[in-house]
Amino acid sequence: MRFPNAPVILAIGLVLGACAQQPPSGNAPDPIEREAIRTGDQKGIRTDEGEAIHTVRSRAPNELVVLLPKGNGSVGAVVVRSAGSRPLVLDKPYAAARIDGAGRLQPFTYDADLAKKEFSATLTALPARPITFLLYFLEAKDEPTPESEREVERIFADIAGRPYPEILVIGHTDAVGSMEYNDQLSLQRAQRVREDLTHRGVPGKYIAIAGRGKREPVVRTAADAPEPMNRRVEIIVR
Repeated sequence: MRFPNAPVILAIGLVLGACAQQPPSGNAPDPIEREAIRTGDQKGIRTDEGEAIHTVRSRAPNELVVLLPKGNGSVGAVVVRSAGSRPLVLDKPYAAARIDGAGRLQPFTYDADLAKKEFSATLTALPARPITFLLYFLEAKDEPTPESEREVERIFADIAGRPYPEILVIGHTDAVGSMEYNDQLSLQRAQRVREDLTHRGVPGKYIAIAGRGKREPVVRTAADAPEPMNRRVEIIVR
């Protein structure tokens, strides 16, 4: 079954979480729309790993929604909603739904070979998936461990392959010391990483930094307990 004139939403590799994401209220934008891009009359959606079910709401009649598997073949789920029908869950590779002119949902399975052919341009145009790196730091210092110093080169190589990267650098500490002390130390660690990246040629305008102190430990510890895994900086590259 084909609908060549229908706008297309491609839901790519969505991951089924523990519960469904609640539909947005008021005039807030649909969270999935913020991740969407358009190429011609096709719309591609790419999300991070580990998210809950997403809701795709029909905004125009004769719209087509196709759930594509990720590169490793896994697939999550998409909820398609339209005013003229009950919500429909797409949770199998190439599961699809067409919203007709009356707003009714018509489920079917899209041909896999046809999908790869027809949506190849949109898939190519999608931005690379976000990736997160972790660097670890010496106790009470903004100096990375020797192992993490070497890791910076791999991070830079990934960033260099993205023409307009968005980089968020978040510093963290362990539980030793006061809240104020750790807030400052975590920010210093984030600044250190930012400087390291700019020295390697990454424009500073692409890098935002934040310090979270000891609020978000990876390993829960007692108060004032040192923990190497918590002395870290997260680098999120989009």
